[in-house]
Parts: sequence; C-alpha cells; structure tokens
Amino acid sequence: MLRTDDKTTNTKQSSMKKILKEPLLHFILIGAALFFVYQWVNPGEAETEKQIVISQGRIEQLATIFQKTWQRPPTDEELKGLVDDYILEEIYYRQAKAMGIDSDDTVIRRRLRQKFEFLTDDSAALVQPTDQELSDYLAANPYKFRQSPTYTFQQVYFNPEKHTQAEVAEELSFLREGKQVGDVSLLPSAFKDARRQAVDGTFGLGFSARLDEVPIGDWQGPVRSGLGWHLIKIDSRSEGTLPDLKQIRPIVEREWSHDRRLEFRKQINDRLMKQYEIRIEWPSEGEGGR
Repeated sequence: MLRTDDKTTNTKQSSMKKILKEPLLHFILIGAALFFVYQWVNPGEAETEKQIVISQGRIEQLATIFQKTWQRPPTDEELKGLVDDYILEEIYYRQAKAMGIDSDDTVIRRRLRQKFEFLTDDSAALVQPTDQELSDYLAANPYKFRQSPTYTFQQVYFNPEKHTQAEVAEELSFLREGKQVGDVSLLPSAFKDARRQAVDGTFGLGFSARLDEVPIGDWQGPVRSGLGWHLIKIDSRSEGTLPDLKQIRPIVEREWSHDRRLEFRKQINDRLMKQYEIRIEWPSEGEGGR
C-alpha cells in the first residue's frame, strides 16, 4: 500500500511528464534555442545598425551551403565572393527596413507567417504518439482508414447512342437465357476483387455505389455509367474493413501528427489573438459593404 508521500511523488511525476509533453513548452524552448544559436553564430551583429560583423561561424555556414550545393568546398576567391554578397544582402536588408519597404508587403507578410507556422509545426512534431493514443485515434476516425470494398462482377456493355434504357432492359431476358448480347467495347467483361477506386476510375465516379444496390448472383440491369448502359452480374462483394493498428501504424501516425499540428496551430492562434485588441471597420452597406 502506497504511503501518502509516495502518492504525492507519483502525482508530481505524472504532472511533470504531462508538462514535458506539452507542445507549447517545446515551441518556447525551440524559440529560445534559435535565439541563442543566432547570437552564438552572429556575435555582435545586433550591437549597432551601422556595424556589420561577419563572424567565423557565418563564414563556415556560407562555405557549408556552397559545398552542399556544388559537392565541393569553395575556393578562396569563391568564398570571398560569398562573403561580399552576404554583406550586400545585409546592407540591402537594413536599408529596406529603414525605408519601410517591408511594411504592408503581402509577399513578405506571407513569408514571415509561413516561417512562423513552420516553427510551430516543428514544435508539435516533437511529440511522439503512444500506441494507445494511435489506437484511440484510429477508433475515433475509422472513415480515414477503412479499406475500400471490393467487387467481383461481369458486365455487358451497350452503346447509349444505339440503345435506349428500355431496349437494354429487354436484352436482359436474352442474356439470362445464355444468348450473346451487347456491343463491342474496350472494357473488360469481368472484374475480380476490384476496389471501389478502380471501379469508379473505369466506369465513372459513382458507379461503384450503383453496384452496391445490385443483388448478388444473377444478371441485373440496366445500370448506367459514364460510358453507357450495362447489364451486371455480381459474383461477390466485400464490405470495407478497418485494419488493425499494427497493419497501418505509419499511416495512422501520419494522420495523427497532421491533426496534432492543426490542433496546436489553432491553440497558438487563439493565444496570439487574445494578446491583441482587434477592431474591424467594415464598410457601410452603401459603400460595397458585406
């Protein structure tokens, strides 16, 4: 039996683990790490707007980028050119900011937002799901992972320019008697264990749903497709099944991570929105209003 002190310790440990798994904490830690790395790589760059210091770390970074691009280290002349170009880039950047060129620029605003979203998404990606979390997610979202139904069937095609629906219906009795009916086409006469996507890809979107309504075991029809009329004989039809987690774990984990990123981004957006007083001045109705 646990003592009171032991229960308190376990509770504290559980709370600490929960805090450590919180994506917002990861986001804050990554932000702090980026700040310190930037200061370490670029010491003194922010001391004054008129001083540009190209640190050894920055030069090594430029050389590394060049080597990854060209699969060789830069020559001394090339490295000097990289440094000179970086200096001009920094000067242009500072001059543009001083002139307010970045203000109200849609491209820049979107790029900065994109970079911020990348940062938050990376924070959310640090959290790895447990098997229980993935199992719960799979149970809550079966429609995302259910395998497609399959159809084994035969079909006889009728050109809609030559036959009306009523005429095709009359041909059904002859087909059941074993007589040859239908028009020549490039469509296969039989399909075995064809998945819903394959059926719709061949006959047109929604055709598989019509097959769901066809009784099994005898020729039926006519059934309309995007290509024309068909007489159909369903030999077998399997319902879509939901695989076990172990069979599709990477897929479930990918979808879980995607939803987790969206959820975390919404949390960040909600917290940021609360930090601002937002006033929307909608145009009046007589001036192109809503």
